[in-house]
Amino acid sequence: MVGICFQINDWTLVIEENKLYRQDREVSVEPRLINLLRFLAQHSGEVFCRDELIKHVWDGAFVTDQVVTQSIFELRKVLRDGRLDNTRYLVTVPKRGYKLVAETKQIRLEDTPYWKPCDTFTTTEADENQNHNVELNTAEQEKEQDETAQLSFPAGPLTRAVTNISNQVSNEKKKQGESFSFLHRWKLLAFDFFLVGVLIAVIISTTYQQSTTRITKAIDIDLIQFSYHESRNQKDETEFLADGISQKLMEDLASVGHYRVQLNKTAFTTGILPGKSVNVRVEELQNKTYLDVEYRSNTSNKVLFSRQYRMTNINLEKVLRQSSLDLIRALGISVSKGDIDNLMRGLPQEEGLLEMLIQANHYINQSDIKSFKQGIDLLEAISEKEPNNGYILAELYIAYNAFLALNPELELNDNVSKIDNLGKKLRLNYGNTGNDMLPIRIYEALAMNAIKEDKKEDAQRYLDLAFKRRESPFSYIIQGKLNELNGNLELAGDAYSRAFFMDTSLETYMLSENLIFYSDLETVAYFMYRAVNPSEVRLMG
Repeated sequence: MVGICFQINDWTLVIEENKLYRQDREVSVEPRLINLLRFLAQHSGEVFCRDELIKHVWDGAFVTDQVVTQSIFELRKVLRDGRLDNTRYLVTVPKRGYKLVAETKQIRLEDTPYWKPCDTFTTTEADENQNHNVELNTAEQEKEQDETAQLSFPAGPLTRAVTNISNQVSNEKKKQGESFSFLHRWKLLAFDFFLVGVLIAVIISTTYQQSTTRITKAIDIDLIQFSYHESRNQKDETEFLADGISQKLMEDLASVGHYRVQLNKTAFTTGILPGKSVNVRVEELQNKTYLDVEYRSNTSNKVLFSRQYRMTNINLEKVLRQSSLDLIRALGISVSKGDIDNLMRGLPQEEGLLEMLIQANHYINQSDIKSFKQGIDLLEAISEKEPNNGYILAELYIAYNAFLALNPELELNDNVSKIDNLGKKLRLNYGNTGNDMLPIRIYEALAMNAIKEDKKEDAQRYLDLAFKRRESPFSYIIQGKLNELNGNLELAGDAYSRAFFMDTSLETYMLSENLIFYSDLETVAYFMYRAVNPSEVRLMG
């Protein structure tokens, strides 16, 4: 493919440079996206499913469907380049895959305005002689310079300055001859010492500035970071338990205290460090299952709470209740038995269903499509066992809508009307109740359903009830959607950015963009958009 380029609408793809050119724009693109665009350009107008793209673009390497989906998503962003026109490049063919629909043709690099040929030249015999003479003269000049600079040292500026003073005095003495007096000598030395003093002052000033203390990190004592760990014998069933229990403990803490919580799952570097850490581990020892919860203060680097709980299918709800109560009190939060009862309200009661719920929360928290669908299947199974459990209905309704937002090019196997019917069921059963102590998830589901039905006042009322009990990234995303409908893009951007700050992940970004309706985050939340789309774009010189 050396020297081969593609003209894709108004873009020029230069494969050798991993770049796209358009008018006065130059965009550096990751090699994986370049390889994907090159393959689609070679087969413009043809439809390829994910498996075919993995085979031809990733050479059959083991990558998930989510990698392909994310690559298509990023490629669309790059080709769009912030424009609001209707130019189409990549389209999704439902149930089949993707295809490039832009006007595409193959061209040579030298036929583009971006090709820079190398300069070529020939050397004649006269030129060689002339170059030889120049080299001799240069060598003689260098020899003379070496002889006059025998006392110079290959050191710093101060040493060279003192050496130059000595050379200047000698040269002046030769020029003045016998008339070179003591006064002339000291005039020259005084001026040179003045220059040396200025040089020393600059060096001292620079050294002082470089030694100034710089603060690069700070601790947020109100931020708690959760990490979960599977059993040391690497049993798969312990990972989903540790993850699901971590999410439950995080929700409980955010509901009763002033702390902010985050799950340690994103490769995100910031100058603000969590003031507290909670490690959750599920261990399998001698055919028995144990839950280990450890709370550490990062300000003092001391373990302030550590406890182990014996877990079975029968006592799982009791372990969740007790571990939540112990951790809340260890963090200095005063709670009553009634507060803990409210936190446990809505959990399935039939034996085995609570473990299924914890497992479902784990799978829905994963990025690949298959795991997410597996989580939805588990929620549906629980709903069949407890059809009147509002908390489970809300979790299922939110999961359906989140799946569509995270995979906008796909469709659920069931009819979309199934989702609408579930939303209506939630509204009829819980929308008009005066109970303000329902599980928070029900309020979030009701708010989302109200926005879909264009009932903005009801949506704000449900959100206020949710925020009264707990702040969550999902509630802020719904608030951002409501702010957009009300025409306040500034408040919408603040809400999306707050959700992204609380849970800095690609999933939060895509939910902000696609949940309920499409939001142009480049316009509404520009900083958040650039955090996820850091492609290098600059004007060409």
